[in-house]
Amino acid sequence: MLKTFALFDFDGTLLPGDSIILFMRYAWRKKLCSAWDLLRFAVAGLLFSLRMIQPERAKEMGLKFLNGRERAEYSAAAEEFCRTMILPRLYPQGVEAVRRHREARHAVLLVSASPMFYLEPLKQMLGFTKVIGTRFATDENGRFADEIVGQNCRGEQKVRRVQEYLDETGTQLDYETSYAYGDSPHDLPMLSLCEHKYIVNPNKMMREMLGSRGSVTMLDWKETP
Repeated sequence: MLKTFALFDFDGTLLPGDSIILFMRYAWRKKLCSAWDLLRFAVAGLLFSLRMIQPERAKEMGLKFLNGRERAEYSAAAEEFCRTMILPRLYPQGVEAVRRHREARHAVLLVSASPMFYLEPLKQMLGFTKVIGTRFATDENGRFADEIVGQNCRGEQKVRRVQEYLDETGTQLDYETSYAYGDSPHDLPMLSLCEHKYIVNPNKMMREMLGSRGSVTMLDWKETP
């Protein structure tokens, strides 16, 4: 079945900044992680920024404190995290765009490199058809394991995960009528799936990169005062 989709990146597109940093702040306040865990997270971020480790390894290292913990415990915390830390920070224009696509009966997918387990509550809160994110493994007892399932949901991997969803649902994405929103070069493969392409708050590098691409619309979204 051919269908119109709206694909949204999350960090930097719907949310200013990086949600995983907000999650660590939340986990610290709720005593779900220790000072040592925060330090390890910071080191993982530094090593990634220096290109000394891959993004998958950075996430596994930074969120190592989850290993052996009950997934159900963090799933419950994720709802409060999204309600108190995420929703108030979203770009109002982004929330409105999601609402418009829902009202138009488009299939609205959130496609993010951030961990899926803490983004999942946004499906109900914002009305996404599906939340797609980086998957963390769990063992047979429902406890977090120490690795990512598959690959980090970034770049070309976003295209693969969207196709995985299409295959599972027996749906075809209608290129000519579909929309995609991103903010970085890593989102360009996903944007290539849709005729209507939007880049949110592009920095100078992105503006220069996209300057010759008339098919991409640049959006200026503002944070809530």
